Amino acid sequence: MVKLQRQKAYTYKAESGEEIDHYKHLVIIPEDMIETLGWRDGIDLTVAVEGEALVLKGRPKTGRGQR
Repeated sequence: MVKLQRQKAYTYKAESGEEIDHYKHLVIIPEDMIETLGWRDGIDLTVAVEGEALVLKGRPKTGRGQR
């Protein structure tokens, strides 16, 4: 199962003095799927929204030709 998690990234203090929280979102992908795709830590991914789907694609690193 793939999970979406929200984590607080930082709090921004606006000129008005109001504190505004900003978040980042992480998608947790099972290890077996990562291995099947041949992805490694640090790989560049492209992302696109297609209809109601989020599509991630691996891109080879430039210079070394590695994925």
